[in-house]
Amino acid sequence: MPSSQQSPGPLVSIIICNYNHGRFLRDAIGSALGQTYGHVEVIVVDDGSTDDSRAVIGEFVAAGSVKAIYQANQGQCAAYNAGFAASSGDIVLFLDADDLYLPDMAERVVPAIDADTAKAHFRLSFIGPGGEPRAGQTPRVLASGDVGHLLATKGVLYSSAPGSGNAYARRALLGLFPLPVTEDKYCADFFAVYGSALNGKVVAVDAVLGRYRLHGSAGDEGASLAFANAGKYNAPEKLRARIATFRSHVKHQLGLELPPRLVSFSTQKQEFVLGVFRDMRYLRRLSTGQQQFADLWFALRTSPDFSPLLKSCIAVWAVLVIVLPRSAALPLARYVTNPASRQGRGA
Repeated sequence: MPSSQQSPGPLVSIIICNYNHGRFLRDAIGSALGQTYGHVEVIVVDDGSTDDSRAVIGEFVAAGSVKAIYQANQGQCAAYNAGFAASSGDIVLFLDADDLYLPDMAERVVPAIDADTAKAHFRLSFIGPGGEPRAGQTPRVLASGDVGHLLATKGVLYSSAPGSGNAYARRALLGLFPLPVTEDKYCADFFAVYGSALNGKVVAVDAVLGRYRLHGSAGDEGASLAFANAGKYNAPEKLRARIATFRSHVKHQLGLELPPRLVSFSTQKQEFVLGVFRDMRYLRRLSTGQQQFADLWFALRTSPDFSPLLKSCIAVWAVLVIVLPRSAALPLARYVTNPASRQGRGA
């Protein structure tokens, strides 16, 4: 494994959680092992895959380069729990098995995490199913500072990178783990992203340090109102149940009573556009849009991640999405809610 440092430095644990992503897994593991930072352990948790994932993992186990955990399918939270319990790193990352890290990811992230830092997050650029580059990156905004205070006092869910784009100080996760294993199999990154911020500051590393895989064709991804799997995994009823579980878990684990209403502009904008375009009738869209706008404005107004000018621009965007003809409103809505639709423009 290449190294650009003479001293070991903090140990970095990269935990790869996998379920039936055998076709991508070799590249994901290779990206974790190929870090220029020399003090890295790689742990692969297979959550009951039925494809060739275990054979792929076995190649790396035989070479002595990774630690493997095999378990029955229980969901993302259970995989996070198993990987974290097996890890020893001072800094912990959870890499989705279909995503990748750039070689200098750990080298860039380690210096950003000091004694007061709960996590550092960074941008991910897009690739397609075959690893081909796609235009754009996520997220548009990387929050920084004492965002946990806003969550604890005002219920603001800050702008964060997706799961693979977060590096956590181990001490910020100790009080949160083990995560609750429920019927919601895709909630682990939500708990880690927001729960960790209650234990320290968040640092933004303003660089692209990984690749986020989009699974549909460029046309399909660009035509969707929701980004990636957000529409499926963050449907309003699922999100409400997830927030209720999160509040209960934080109270039990950390002794904190969070506000009853937790809001995020990222999720609220998706709920807004999905609600607006649910009905084909124009007058019905106007009525629904007015109802949805109030919740969107509350999330936008309380967000610390946007300037007053940008908040005004987004408010104008929302009004146009409501009142314009459907043919003009749809691409306008996609541009804000789905960065994968911005082909050739970046994010």
